[in-house]
Amino acid sequence: MYGVAVDTPTGTQAVERAMAILELFDERTPDLSIADVVSALDVHRSTASRMMATLERHGLLEQTDVPGRYRLGLGLVTLAGLVLNRFPVRALARPRLRELRDQTNETAWLGMLDGQTVIYLDQASNRHVTVNVDWVGRRQALTDGVTGRLLLAFQPADVIERLVDDAAPGAVGLSDVELASVRRRGHAVCVGDADDAYTGVAVPIRDHRGAVVAAIALGGPRYRVSPERLESELVPLALRAAARVSEALGHVAA
Repeated sequence: MYGVAVDTPTGTQAVERAMAILELFDERTPDLSIADVVSALDVHRSTASRMMATLERHGLLEQTDVPGRYRLGLGLVTLAGLVLNRFPVRALARPRLRELRDQTNETAWLGMLDGQTVIYLDQASNRHVTVNVDWVGRRQALTDGVTGRLLLAFQPADVIERLVDDAAPGAVGLSDVELASVRRRGHAVCVGDADDAYTGVAVPIRDHRGAVVAAIALGGPRYRVSPERLESELVPLALRAAARVSEALGHVAA
């Protein structure tokens, strides 16, 4: 007797597909339907339904108030907590980020080096913003943004060369001269070209070996953070905060 072929993934395929489903969620896609998964992964509907039901049983997905739609589940919070607890830099930097926020009334972030990307582990947001964008958990290429550029500057020369060669067209601040300037000054700055454009600084956190392992970023829109305020207030405060975290990690300044 002939029937409709059913997509039955192997163990490895099942894991890969489950991971692919979780990776479909982001800030712009907070929930998904089974049809969304079928379209994105090109799998049979029964396969998508089975995979999402399994993820739901393990708390990694949960159903929204809209029937047939799923969002990320609280089970991920437990897993994320176990990972974050492995990194003392986050616990050590957290009070410094909040001090920076309170001192400047701007937003401070902690970005940690993970291979050849930066992942944001914490954020202390300006309390007066009407729309707060949470960067915790986001990844960024080292060739993107002021935090990535700061961390990039302290990578081995061969890594810098390869990443710069692969950078998106129009990426700024990646020349040998500019990266050498970051190393010499000990921080990287970004000055926005419009009133609402980001203006800020990123400063390095070093471990007991002296290696740059993370960065504190501090800034806000240019209409509040002028180039003069950036240099006279935000840069010194951020450098002092990062030095305290580095010292707590065992770094001894030369």
